Amino acid sequence: MTTEYAIAIDIGTSGIRAQSYDLTNGKTISTAITLRHPLPGANVVDHLHFALEVGRNKANELLIDAINKVIGNLEVDNVKRLSVCGNPIQLSLFNNIEIRDLAFWGENALKEHDITPPSRKSKILKASELGLNIPSDADVLIPPAIKHEIGADALAMLYKSDALNKDEDSLIIDFGTNAEMALIVEGEIYTASAAAGPAIEGQTIEKGRLASPNTICDIEKEDNYWRMKVLNNDLMVVDGDLINPRTGDTIQKGNIEAKGITGTGVIAAFSLGIEDEIIKDGKVDDHINLQDDIYLTQNDISNIGKALGAFRAAELTLCESSDIYLDEIDSVYMAGASGFYVDAAKSMKIGQIPSSSDEIYQIGNTSLAMAHDIAINPDLLDELQEIADDIESNHIMLATSEIFEKIYSLELSLYEENMPFWMYKEWLGKYGFQDIPPLNENPKIHKLFDRDIANDSEKSIQTVDISNTMIASFDNCIYCMKCVDNCPENALSLGDDGFHLRSDLCSGLGCLRCMTNCSEKAFKYNKFYNKGSE
Repeated sequence: MTTEYAIAIDIGTSGIRAQSYDLTNGKTISTAITLRHPLPGANVVDHLHFALEVGRNKANELLIDAINKVIGNLEVDNVKRLSVCGNPIQLSLFNNIEIRDLAFWGENALKEHDITPPSRKSKILKASELGLNIPSDADVLIPPAIKHEIGADALAMLYKSDALNKDEDSLIIDFGTNAEMALIVEGEIYTASAAAGPAIEGQTIEKGRLASPNTICDIEKEDNYWRMKVLNNDLMVVDGDLINPRTGDTIQKGNIEAKGITGTGVIAAFSLGIEDEIIKDGKVDDHINLQDDIYLTQNDISNIGKALGAFRAAELTLCESSDIYLDEIDSVYMAGASGFYVDAAKSMKIGQIPSSSDEIYQIGNTSLAMAHDIAINPDLLDELQEIADDIESNHIMLATSEIFEKIYSLELSLYEENMPFWMYKEWLGKYGFQDIPPLNENPKIHKLFDRDIANDSEKSIQTVDISNTMIASFDNCIYCMKCVDNCPENALSLGDDGFHLRSDLCSGLGCLRCMTNCSEKAFKYNKFYNKGSE
C-alpha cells in the first residue's frame, strides 16, 4: 500500500515554516523553513502595500513560487492534503483573493473604493486551483479568520493555548514582526496587532537572522561574562562561547559556531547590557561583542528598543481599553519562535511582556501547530469555524488609537531622545493612564515543549533558499550606481543584462532608496515586476 502524506505550512510575515507527516501513523517526516519572506518588505503592511501597488497576481506568484520551493525540500510525494495558517494578508495572498478591504478601514472607505470584502471562512480547495506542486486533486485546507482583520493565526494562538476554556484573565501574544495580541477579560476578547518590526526576529539587525541553526538565541550571565546559547541543527539550544562583551575576548570556547543572532538573542543582550551598564539611556559606547565576530551596534539597540516599545504600548492600550490593570492579568502566553526561545524573565525586565507577570507559558509556533492538527484531522476545520463564529472580539486598530499614539510616542522618546524611565512613567500619569507595575522577581515560567516546532523526525530541519531575482533596465540611466550603493539590504546589483533585484532581500516600497537616490529619476521600481516604467 502506498503511503499517503500531509503537509502543514505556516506562512509568517518573516518566513515560511512547513512540515510533512505520514498519515498512517502521524509521524513527522521532514521540516523545512525559510529565513525570509518572498515578498519585499519588512512587515505585513509592506507586503500589503506591495500587493496593492505592484499587483495581487504578482504577489501571489512570488508567494506560491516560494511555497513550492519549500514543498520540494520536504521530499515527499503522494500528498493527500495540505493545510496552511497565517494572518489575513498572507492567507489572502496565498488564496489570491481580494485584499483591499484589509487596507481601507470602515464602511465608507469600502464603499468609496467599491470594495466587497471576500469571505474568510474556512474552505477546502484543490491544489490545482492554487498552482501548488503536489497532486492536483490534493485538498488544500484553509482555516477561518475570526473577523476579516483578525486572522487564522490569532485563532491558532487562542485555540492552542486553550485560554478560551480557562476561567482567568489572560494575555496571549504571538511574537513576531506583526505581533498579534489577545487579551481575555471576564470572557470578553480584546485584540490588537502591533507592527513591532523585523528587529524582533533578528532582521534589520546587522548580524541578525531568523531563528535557524547556528544562531545565538539567548545569553546567560556567568560571573562577569556572557555565555552564548546557540541553536543546533535540530533547533535545540546548546552552549556556545563564554565572552567578555566589552572586549570581545573569548574566555571559554564552546562546541558550536555561531553565524548570526536571532531577535531573542538581541533581547537577551539588550537586557544584560542594561543590567551590566553597557547600555546607558538607550546608548552603547561602541559595539556589544558576542561570539564569532558577531556584535550589536547602536543602530541595532535602537531598532530592538523601538520594537519592544511597540509591544509595551500595545499591551497598555489593550488594558486601558478593557479597563484592567496589567497586574490583574492572571496568565501570559508567549507564542511563536521568538516567544518560545526568548528568556521570559528578560522579556519582563525590559517591558516586552508585563513586568508583573506571574504565570507565563511559552507555547511555541501555534500557527504551524494548528495547521498540523488540521492536516492530520481535516474535520477540525468545521470545529474551528464554529469557534471563530462564537468569538465576540473587540479589535483595536492601533494605527487609529489615540491611546496607543500617546504611549508609543513615549516609547520612542526612550530610545530616540534619551528620556529617562521615571519621566516616561510620569507622563503616563499626566495622560491619565495606569502606571507600569513593579517587576515580579519570581514568576512561574512554563516552557511546554523542547522547541518551538515539534519535530520527531530523524531528518534535520532544511533551510530553503527562496531567492528570486528580477531584472530590469532603465532609460536615461547613467550608471552612477547610487541606487546600488544606497540599498540597505544589498538586494540590488548590476549585471550584464541589467539591474538585478532580490525580492526576498528587498525592503520594498517602505524604503525605495534606489529611486530617491537616482539623480536622473531614471530608476522605476515597478519595472522589475513587469509593470512598465510608469
